[in-house]
Amino acid sequence: MSSSSLRIVETEPKRRQRTLAQRVDVEGFGFWSSRDVTYSFRPSECGSGVRFIRDDLPNSPPIPALVENRISKPRQTSLAVGNAQVDMVEHVLAALSAARIDNCDIVVSAPEAPGLDGSCAPFVKAFLEAGFIEQEQYRPAFKIVEPARLQTDSLRPDSVLSIAPSEKDATAFEYNLVYDVPKAIPNQSAFFDFDRSTEDFLTEIAPSRTFLTFEEANELRKLGICQRVSASDVLVFGDAGPIDNALRFDNECARHKLLDMVGDFALAPVDWIGVFQATKTGHLQNANAIRIMLETAGLRPNK
Repeated sequence: MSSSSLRIVETEPKRRQRTLAQRVDVEGFGFWSSRDVTYSFRPSECGSGVRFIRDDLPNSPPIPALVENRISKPRQTSLAVGNAQVDMVEHVLAALSAARIDNCDIVVSAPEAPGLDGSCAPFVKAFLEAGFIEQEQYRPAFKIVEPARLQTDSLRPDSVLSIAPSEKDATAFEYNLVYDVPKAIPNQSAFFDFDRSTEDFLTEIAPSRTFLTFEEANELRKLGICQRVSASDVLVFGDAGPIDNALRFDNECARHKLLDMVGDFALAPVDWIGVFQATKTGHLQNANAIRIMLETAGLRPNK
């Protein structure tokens, strides 16, 4: 991993931390495991961060949503502490981040988050209905002060995260979806400025769904996973476009990659002030970028 001319400084906090006003539960089944699961989101104390708690594993440790607890699993963001693990949590983390929920205990009944409709909109809606409580402490904030390009994966030199200062002193994400070989999924881009509201995120980004090609879906089925998922649950692209489904946005795939990016960036315990433009990154590359930024900011993760 490397960076060029990256400079990050701590800046005046822009907001107070907050948590949910009341408990809210979200139920569904895991796309990978097909297991039924309940995610119970509960208010927690100031400064505690986001923590996953496996109530099906007695006496297991909480799993803080931090990049140092990330483990490598294909096509998803997974976290582990000791014998406790949670899988496919990127949509949950994106929804919490978009709702500006900094402190929350998530009590879970199985290792994998509910896939729902392949988006994070149901989570965001649940949080908005539960309401929020502002807390005493402020959320730490770090500002990008020089443009930089992060090479986050030596095996994929075309996977790049470009970072620049924000003229509005805000946070913005852009994702550029690029395929090397023409397929049914066209190249496309998406952008969202977090100077806007959670309601705007719910309308424009949160409904975008997980996607894959027909060939990829068949390979997963052959491996014995995703057995409960149908083409109506996620976007499965054939030669003519989505199978048994329809796009919610012309650039829904890029919007979903931006959603994933927001979830991965939530693995840092700070707000990042700047403009973050990703090209051909996935969960691993996003996490590596967070590691570089934390180290540059003097907040080196433990591992």
